Amino acid sequence: MARPESEPKTPLGSRLRQVRRELGDNRREEFAEQLEISKDSLALYERGENVPSATVLAEYHRKFGINLNWLATGQGGMFFGDDVKVGNVTLAEIREFVWNIAATFWERLPRRTKSEAFADQFVEMLDYLLSREDLQEGAASEVIHFAAEQRKRASGQDET
Repeated sequence: MARPESEPKTPLGSRLRQVRRELGDNRREEFAEQLEISKDSLALYERGENVPSATVLAEYHRKFGINLNWLATGQGGMFFGDDVKVGNVTLAEIREFVWNIAATFWERLPRRTKSEAFADQFVEMLDYLLSREDLQEGAASEVIHFAAEQRKRASGQDET
C-alpha cells in the first residue's frame, strides 16, 4: 500500500499536485512519464522540496494546457484560456470539447491508422469546427460525421 502524500511545503508544490489531481489523479509514475521526468523528481516538486526548471514548467503548459501564470503565482485560471472567451465560450471549454472529439474519433479509427494521419484528420475536423458560427449540443457528432465523410471521399467510397 502506498504511503499517503504529505502536505506541500510551498504554494507552487500545492498547485503542481492540484494539476495532477485535476487531470484525473494519475499515479505519480504515470504523470511523471508524461512530463518526461522521474517519479522522484515529481514527488519533490509536489512536496515543495525542489523547484522545477522552466523546461519542466513549460511541459505542464505544452502537454496539459496549464496556465503558467497560474502555476507560478496562483493568479487566473488553472488552464490556459480559462479566462479568455470566444463569444460566450471559454478556451478551456473549447479545449475540453476538442479533447472529447479527439478521444471519440480515435476510438472509431482502425488501429493501423498512423498518428500523423490521425493528426491531419483531426486538424481538418478542428478547422471545420472553427468555421461554425456556434457550438450547439450536437456539434461533436457533426464534426465526427464530417470527418467520416472526408475519409469516405478520400478512400473513393463516396457515391456522389
